[in-house]
Amino acid sequence: MEYTIVLSDELLKAYYDFKKSKSVEQDIITKLFKYYISGHLTNCKQLETIGVEDEPLKQQLAPEGYIKQTLEELGEKTIYKFILNTERDDYPYINIYSDKIERNFTATYGKNESRQKTIEHIKALCKNAQYVFIYDKFLNENIIREIAKILPRKRLNIIHTQIYNDHTKQWELNLSQSQITLFKNICKDWIIKEDRKNTYKNYHDRYLLIDNQIEIILTSGFDYLFDENKEFTYLVRKK
Repeated sequence: MEYTIVLSDELLKAYYDFKKSKSVEQDIITKLFKYYISGHLTNCKQLETIGVEDEPLKQQLAPEGYIKQTLEELGEKTIYKFILNTERDDYPYINIYSDKIERNFTATYGKNESRQKTIEHIKALCKNAQYVFIYDKFLNENIIREIAKILPRKRLNIIHTQIYNDHTKQWELNLSQSQITLFKNICKDWIIKEDRKNTYKNYHDRYLLIDNQIEIILTSGFDYLFDENKEFTYLVRKK
C-alpha cells in the first residue's frame, strides 16, 4: 500500500475524534483538512501513544514493519514526505496554521493536449470580476484576442504594470498603446489601468490576479494556454 503523509500525534488524535464524532476544536479540523491527503501513515506506537484502539489497523501495520518508528522515519516512507503538525515549520514538517507550502488546484498538459477545461475554468473565475491584473512579458495582439474571449463583457478594470525589456534594457508598460486600444475596441466597458504598487514587478512567471483574491499562475504564459504546441501548467490559489 502507498502512503501519502504523516500526522503529528495531536493531529492524528483530532482526526480520530472527528471520525468518531467526538468533541474536537473546529479550527484544527478545518486547517487539517486543508492539507490532508487520504492514505496517511502511522504505526502501532503512535496509535498507543494517542490512546486509539484500532486493532484491524494494527494488524495491517505490524506485518509491514510499522511498529515504533519516529515520525521522521515514517515520513520517509510516504509519497510526499511531509508531517502535518501545529507547531513546527522546518522540513519535513508542515505547520497547518502558518506554512508557506499550500495545497492548490493545478493541472499540467502535455504537448497536443487540449486546454479547453482550463480555459473554461479561468473564464468562470473571471465571470463576476471587477478587476483582473494581467502580467505576462510576452503579450501580443493575437494573445490579447484570446485573453479577451475569457473576460466578461461588462464593466471591468484590466490592470497591467511595468516590465523590464531585456532587449532595450528599459522599463516599459506591459501593454503597448496599440494593445490597450485593441482591448478597448473589443469591449467599450473595459477600463485599462496601470498598477502603481508594482505587484508583480520583474517576476518571471505569468499571472492573472482576479479581484486581488484568486491568483492564477501560468508557467508557460498565456500563449500556451491557447497553443497546444508546448507543455503547460496552471495553478490556482487563494491570495
